[in-house]
Formats: sequence, structure tokens, C-alpha cells
Amino acid sequence: MNKINSLSAPVVYSSASTFDRGPARRLIVLFPASASDDPAITHRIWEMASSTGLDVLFISLCNEYNEEAQLRRKLVTMAAVVRDRVVSTEIMIESGRDWVAMAKSAWRQGDVLACYGWHKVGLRRRSLYEALRSSLDATVYVLADELPMSPTRSKVLAQTLAWVGSIVIIAGFLLAEVQIVRLPQDWTHSLLLYLCLFMEVGLIWGWNSIFM
Repeated sequence: MNKINSLSAPVVYSSASTFDRGPARRLIVLFPASASDDPAITHRIWEMASSTGLDVLFISLCNEYNEEAQLRRKLVTMAAVVRDRVVSTEIMIESGRDWVAMAKSAWRQGDVLACYGWHKVGLRRRSLYEALRSSLDATVYVLADELPMSPTRSKVLAQTLAWVGSIVIIAGFLLAEVQIVRLPQDWTHSLLLYLCLFMEVGLIWGWNSIFM
């Protein structure tokens, strides 16, 4: 699978504050399917592309048919947002798993590469940035160091923490109530049980409200 779309748009993102004005013809962005088309990143891409006048080539690897449609949507959306009259953009989606080999086949003398810092490749799970630096005599920029947590992951994590915290609170007060039951049966016995009940409900409500 080798599909190329040409757009009149720059599409680049880098965490670098400046970009060398060298003889580079293109900025080749290695974009994994798991990367986000975050608006802030897209704006950064526009800033870098427009300030350097580089043409931009987005390359991604995709082996799943269902995944390709979403990946293509991300690339096309980002290209549309940063569209420019001067800088053109190409989008290439290929099949395979060897990101370094793909970069080598696309790279030409003077091109600049950009990849995500969290992107790991190979059996050793080596950083793609390190692999590119050791394999190519090219300038390589890091786009983002950490993979942003998706809303779904964030929601699941919040729900998990809410449940775990509630269970811990219930277990703790259950142990306290067992000790209270062993006390002499007088008015202090009932008062302590009611206090435990109200405190337990209040703590559970307070803990869960943090994750709402």
C-alpha cells in the first residue's frame, strides 16, 4: 500500500523554539497512527512551516484497513488547518513496520526529519529519534516527548480511582465499626456508630466528587 495525497498546506510540529534556515527542501514528519491531531500541535506546525518555507511530507505506517481511515482524517485535517499559499504538503500512508527504512527511502540530502519522542521502534523498543540520528546524517527534531492520554483512558482511570478509593474507605470504617460493636452497649456506643456512618458517607461522597 502506497498512497500519496498532495495538498497546498504545511504540516509540521516541533518542540524546538527555532528552526535552522538551511538548504533543506522538505520537512518529513513521521506520524504514527496513535498520535493526536491536537489543535495546539497543529498551530505549532503552522508556525514552523510558515517561518521556514519548507514543503512538508507526512509519512505514516498503517497495516489495518479500519485504522487507515482515521489516520488519513487526522493528516488531512491538520493539513487543511495549516494551509498556506507558499508551502505545499504531501501525505503518504504505507504498509509495513520499519519506520527507519521508510524514512531512509523518503529522505533526500537537505531534508529535515521530525518524529515523536515517545515513538518506540524495533524489538528493543528504541526511540525512533535515536534510531534516525544513528542511521541518517540528517537533522531530526522531536515533536512531543509524551503520548497524550486520550479522553477514554483518562475516564477509565478516573473511574478506577473512584472505585478503589471508595472500597478502601468502606473497608476502613467497617473495621472501625467492628471495634465499636465490642464496646459496652450504652449511649456512647450508638453515638460512635452514627458518627462513623456520617463520616463514611461524607468521605465517599467527597472522594467521588473529585473525579466527577
